[in-house]
Amino acid sequence: MIFTEFLKEKREALGISQNKFAKMINITQSYFNSIERGEVKNPPSEEVLLRIADCLNLNPEEKEQMLYLAAIERTPKIIIDKIEKLKNEVKSNIKKTAKEATEISDNAIPLFERISAGLGAFTDNDIEDYIMLPGLNNTNQNLFAVNVVGDSMEPTIKDGSIIICKKTLDIKSGEIGAFFIDEQAFVKRLKITKNYIALVSDNPNYSPIYIGPGENFNVVGKVIKVLSDI
Repeated sequence: MIFTEFLKEKREALGISQNKFAKMINITQSYFNSIERGEVKNPPSEEVLLRIADCLNLNPEEKEQMLYLAAIERTPKIIIDKIEKLKNEVKSNIKKTAKEATEISDNAIPLFERISAGLGAFTDNDIEDYIMLPGLNNTNQNLFAVNVVGDSMEPTIKDGSIIICKKTLDIKSGEIGAFFIDEQAFVKRLKITKNYIALVSDNPNYSPIYIGPGENFNVVGKVIKVLSDI
């Protein structure tokens, strides 16, 4: 919609004649007629446009739209064409970026902020970044990565490493996984015996964490790869 169509449509919706409306906004009828026909050589000032908006009882959104249309009406065609060209270029770039994001999404592994390899810490549910690794396909979105904080799993997993985990509940005794006890997250080696279940550190300076009856214990995933010194 252009400014002249907007103006005429809103005026007629109120049932106001051109002559009466011109008087309401304190301009001559001939000048108003030329404005509404788009034949005016001297575009209405901002003061006149605001009086038009008030007399048309426009809400804030409609007022903003009218002022935008009026500004476009006063803008030389060469500038309008340039703006349209830039808008089309932006749309094209957005589509290209979206396409590229879709193409890499199959192998993109979400990286979470942290998991404890020491005394336990809360994990950040927000994804910090995405990483891609040769040979790892994340089409089924069953892989995730986490920054490891702490030295309890050294020398197997160094402090500051990134672990790649596969979402699974099937972790055998002796395998390393990511776990939750209540709301604390750990990366440990699972140990299952006839008498107890425990999360064990590879660093002998840390005592095992025994899973007691009734504790809220959950398996998050199994560690399938460790990235160190990156």
